[in-house]
Amino acid sequence: MLLVLPKGRLLPELKNLLEKIGISFNNSSRKLVIDTSINGVKVAILRSWDIPKFVNKGIADMGFVGKDVLNEIEDEQNFYESIDTRLGKCRLSLASLKKTSSNKPVVATKYPVSAKAFFATKMQNVEIINLKGAIEIAPILGLSDYIVDLVQTGSTLKENGLSEIEVIQNISTRLIINKSSFKTNNQKIQKIIFSIKDSLNAKVKN
Repeated sequence: MLLVLPKGRLLPELKNLLEKIGISFNNSSRKLVIDTSINGVKVAILRSWDIPKFVNKGIADMGFVGKDVLNEIEDEQNFYESIDTRLGKCRLSLASLKKTSSNKPVVATKYPVSAKAFFATKMQNVEIINLKGAIEIAPILGLSDYIVDLVQTGSTLKENGLSEIEVIQNISTRLIINKSSFKTNNQKIQKIIFSIKDSLNAKVKN
């Protein structure tokens, strides 16, 4: 069974969570697929955006990924969204440098699906520009009127003169499970799910 984890700042928290339920591993080497303390359970560490693809295809049985990434999936989802870990909390927000009177404002974002859905609820026609780098620079250099991006503390927005206008959605990390794997490895997967839930609930109580 393969469990995939996201690279970056959240990895230590997820590694700690897994260790609490008896799944420990050493990610200090350059090995791409890592053995764990549980026989038959391996771990791979991937870019967040790639995790749903591996789980969707059944290459990975389970994975941890942010709700922001899951919102952007337009293909048929061959996985279950199982647990909200409440880790990596932030928010997807609309922000701008200044007010605009444009009838068709330009919105820069890494999250075009979420942005389109948000403005559709507002009945507002917008042009979406899909960027991969630092989104905050788009309105500063005049590329866009608004941005839709993840916000944690809001300090980056403030430092660059942007204002958070509206929270679109609160975001956290979810556990997703391939549908076929859930059937074929049900007992082992259910055990992991219950252990994670118990650990998370114990954390909340403490």
